Amino acid sequence: MCLFCDIADHTFKDAYIVDETEKTITFLDINPANEGHVLIIPKMHVDSILDLPDDYVLEITAVSRKIVRAYKEVYCAPGYGVMQNGGANCEFGHFHFHVFPRLPGDGYDWVYPEGEKEVSAEVAAKLSKAIS
Repeated sequence: MCLFCDIADHTFKDAYIVDETEKTITFLDINPANEGHVLIIPKMHVDSILDLPDDYVLEITAVSRKIVRAYKEVYCAPGYGVMQNGGANCEFGHFHFHVFPRLPGDGYDWVYPEGEKEVSAEVAAKLSKAIS
């Protein structure tokens, strides 16, 4: 069984649950970027957003907005971060959405791999064609 499925089923008792809806459960991350960092997971075991039904994606987005509003109230956070790794990069094997408050001077930063990346009309066209 999956740890996140156990949290969703309430069989793992050490999770600090913040919110729960019909399709999602939100709990504190055990290795937070900042205090209040949560994971929002679907109560369905998938590892990719591509496998989530649209109504789950919409509910996860709605929950993330509620969490961001709470950050403004609880932490007076001027910003927030949202992150998701999916498919082969989903380290727990269960889709999860990271949401965390960003605070002045918190030291959090994105770290990009070294090397040049192409930014061009060709790249935009390639992606646009795949989306169509």
